[in-house]
Amino acid sequence: MTVRLRVAIVAANTFEYDSRLLRTASALVGAGHTVTILGLAGPGLPEREQLPSGAALMRLPLDRRVTSAFRPLPQRARRLLARVLGFDPEATQLPPGRPHGLDRLRAPMRRVVEIAAHARRVGPWADAVVGAAPGADVFHAKALIALPVVHAAARRTGARFVYDVADIHTEAARLARMPGGFRALVRRREAAWMRAAAGLMAVSDAVAREVARRFAVPEPVVMLNCPPRWRPEDPEPPRSDRLRAALGAADGRPLVIYQGGFSVDRGIEELVAALDEPGLRDRPVAVVLLGYGRLRDSLREEAARRPGRLYVLDAVPPGELLEWTASADVSFVGQPPRTLNQRLNLANKLFESMMAGVPVIVAQETEHCRLVTAEGLGRCCEVAPSAIATAIAALLDPPPEARAALRARVRRAALERYAWEIQQTGLVALYGRLAETAS
Repeated sequence: MTVRLRVAIVAANTFEYDSRLLRTASALVGAGHTVTILGLAGPGLPEREQLPSGAALMRLPLDRRVTSAFRPLPQRARRLLARVLGFDPEATQLPPGRPHGLDRLRAPMRRVVEIAAHARRVGPWADAVVGAAPGADVFHAKALIALPVVHAAARRTGARFVYDVADIHTEAARLARMPGGFRALVRRREAAWMRAAAGLMAVSDAVAREVARRFAVPEPVVMLNCPPRWRPEDPEPPRSDRLRAALGAADGRPLVIYQGGFSVDRGIEELVAALDEPGLRDRPVAVVLLGYGRLRDSLREEAARRPGRLYVLDAVPPGELLEWTASADVSFVGQPPRTLNQRLNLANKLFESMMAGVPVIVAQETEHCRLVTAEGLGRCCEVAPSAIATAIAALLDPPPEARAALRARVRRAALERYAWEIQQTGLVALYGRLAETAS
């Protein structure tokens, strides 16, 4: 008799836009398992939801403020310390941007406080997870900050856990710029947790190989960040007016979209600056930034300086994203190769753009570029304003027939080789093996 597992997916976010975990939950429900997603509470969000896939969603109340590092000090003392160190007492993460002047002396202390807050949050978070899903057979996480949580929850309950390696975290974002000794400590802890996992997954073949080499663990199951086949009955690239209608843009005006997180080191600032380069300055091209994140306010300021040329829109639900993306003529994926993680990773937005039939621009010297070159999906370029402008122009200049043929090739590759229906098989097989060995 086949054993059906009770799976608790622990999300390190409010679970509004986490498409990878949403698809993971749907696939596991489809395989017959019972799935509960444990996200984090957020303003205006319901505590409980029943998702269309059949998975249950619960949002856990957790103090995510950086000042939680100062427990058990009273709130007044925590707020005072935050102001002395130069950050908002209600902040859940430190603001973007590099410190200047004397603030450079406070910046390292702020970072230590933020790290302490993450470390001190593990216990209460694990308590909340176990309380919400006491009967779980398997806990599942894809973020490093959630890894010790599922490890602790599994130890307390006698369950197992699966770690989905979405990033090589010590080589990604701000952590990649931390002192080598601290990063080595994090790597040792991550390696110990990985070796205790019942299963490992990764977002690309290159990441899987690096994880096996770096952490001396079996090579993870690879599951690319591909969306399900969208409108599979129509092999031609679907067209949509969602983006143009939201902007009031003329039908023939070229649109370049970036969709995803607004954070540093993704090439967003360079894309904005590309609008002022000779290759684009005199063209009726508009750039649309669709998403959320730390840079939103500064990007809105840039848009105010470029009326009619740059638009910043809020993120849309995952189920609507492809329809918005399909309105664009070019999709900027970016991801400059500034860290090992950026060189090896494959982002959701690449595959979402492909499924929408939109040619892409990606960074040179990355796995993105390797795939785009092999499949003929768009352009690779240096992530610099002039190079981005040249790449955009190169995708917009060909005659309509050639551009339509490129869109068709991009769409065909997604439907035939880069769809969730293909990628989920490794996930389902992994959980099938766990079910076979369930006690």
